[in-house]
Amino acid sequence: MGDTITDNYAESDIFFLPSASMVSREDVEQAKRDGKKIVLRCDNIIRNSRNRNTGMSRMKDFSDWADLVIFQSDFAEELLNPYLQTENYKVILNSVDENIFNPKGRGDQESRYYYGKHSTDETKNWEMARVAYQGVQEDHKDAVLNIVGRYDTAEYNFDFYNGENYKYWGYISDPEAMANIYRLSDWFVYTYFNDACSNSLIEAMCCGVQVYDPYKMASTGGTPEIRRHYNNLGPEYFKLERMGADYKKALGRL
Repeated sequence: MGDTITDNYAESDIFFLPSASMVSREDVEQAKRDGKKIVLRCDNIIRNSRNRNTGMSRMKDFSDWADLVIFQSDFAEELLNPYLQTENYKVILNSVDENIFNPKGRGDQESRYYYGKHSTDETKNWEMARVAYQGVQEDHKDAVLNIVGRYDTAEYNFDFYNGENYKYWGYISDPEAMANIYRLSDWFVYTYFNDACSNSLIEAMCCGVQVYDPYKMASTGGTPEIRRHYNNLGPEYFKLERMGADYKKALGRL
């Protein structure tokens, strides 16, 4: 986005909310009083159980105040807009840094699997991934599972018990390190349910990882949109330039 972005509030024309859960009601009210254009980005429901029972009511209020709402996928719009009821919206899918997330340097082994999660959200379904991989291991003794994230069961062998092969990388925050792990993997054991627009999936696919979908979770949420765009338009669609251009066009109309 270049110099269209500023961290100086006084210089700004647009007050951009990456998520309704990432900004206080007081800050948004102040921006509205100051005459800023309000832009709200939405991907999925904000669980009231994790947000003092105010997650969705806050999203609704911010949407009512917003000059533009950006949904991360058609799925997100279809899920949320019956509640938000905004007519001023745009759908813009996520992208990733193609200079980092690319297939350069991949090996040719075909028995390497990946599962990772960067949150504790139960919809990531680690238990489903674990059981699915156990089935893989029974058929492919040389398979290995690369695991990324934080898990309560890590010290207990992830509840594996039959000599399953895996490598635990811990929690990875460095994008370069994450891309290297993707390139060490051939299949993403995909068990995310109703993810609106999975950054992890986009990153993995752009690194040459295929989707292993034993429970048909890739047919939920915004995942079919990601796969359709990738299959029809290639990884080029998920370059940052495309997303930046989409945002610039949408914001430039305010």
